[in-house]
Amino acid sequence: MKRKVIMKLTKKAQLLLVATVLPLLLAGCTVQYNENHEPIGWLYNYLVVPTQWLLNQIASVFNGNYAIAIVIVSILVRVVLMPTQFHQMKTMLVQQEKMAVLKPYIAEITARAEQATTPQEKLAIQQEQMELYKLNNVSLMGGIGSGCLPILITLPIWSGLYNAILLSNEISSSNFMGINLGAQFLPIALATMVAYYVQSVVSQMGMDEETKKQSRSMNYILPAMMFMMTFQSPAGVGIYFFISALIQILQSWIQNTYIRPKIKAQIDEELNHENIVLPQRTTPRKTAQKATQQETFAQRQNKTGGRNAGKQNRR
Repeated sequence: MKRKVIMKLTKKAQLLLVATVLPLLLAGCTVQYNENHEPIGWLYNYLVVPTQWLLNQIASVFNGNYAIAIVIVSILVRVVLMPTQFHQMKTMLVQQEKMAVLKPYIAEITARAEQATTPQEKLAIQQEQMELYKLNNVSLMGGIGSGCLPILITLPIWSGLYNAILLSNEISSSNFMGINLGAQFLPIALATMVAYYVQSVVSQMGMDEETKKQSRSMNYILPAMMFMMTFQSPAGVGIYFFISALIQILQSWIQNTYIRPKIKAQIDEELNHENIVLPQRTTPRKTAQKATQQETFAQRQNKTGGRNAGKQNRR
């Protein structure tokens, strides 16, 4: 029960972090203008201008095709972020596999917690469970960074690309297969939503059913968020989001097909049942009282039996 509560709090903390930090980052990633309505500020100088230059250079190689330039930039961004993301994935997988090994011990502690009769006993048993996590290097809060950090890292890149398209007449007026890269385009937003849903499902491959159930809400929340962001952005930014989702699907598949089995074998060898460090056991008073009552009843039976035996002997 305690583990379920903590995992629910962890998911809520992820959503709260995204809901709190996302508006702040978006507010900080807004281009400022002077009295002549000319873009100024650090965002324009250090993100928008370099992004425009990079898109122009790549598009010039492909006869001014900015859609291909955006696809290439999307791939480059994901390649640069790939080592960090794989490290986060590995950290998350290690914690998941450790929790799977500790599951029988957590179930035993939970059963004792349900027998506790006083708040002090429940608190002591809950502290025992937290000590079990600590002794075996399990971090329940590690999922927050793993789940939210990739989104937070890509927000400045998204803002730079967003403003680079809007503030460049050449890019915003370009077309690709009849799609205006500077205008909103619903089909791209829908395709991005579906791609992120598939990514969420693929990322849960290999998880146990309990973990999947706890993460099920994220299967719908993240795609919905990405749909809103994509629909409110130019089609060029939508292409970036869509390509990023496809790359993340590939990363998640590699993670669960090749990386997870290796990590599971490593954890099974490192943290088998002989190597698990257990905290000092807390026994609920209710169990002790029950045992005492049983012993007292047995003693009374013996005394009664003894007296009856004496009477029978006298007869």
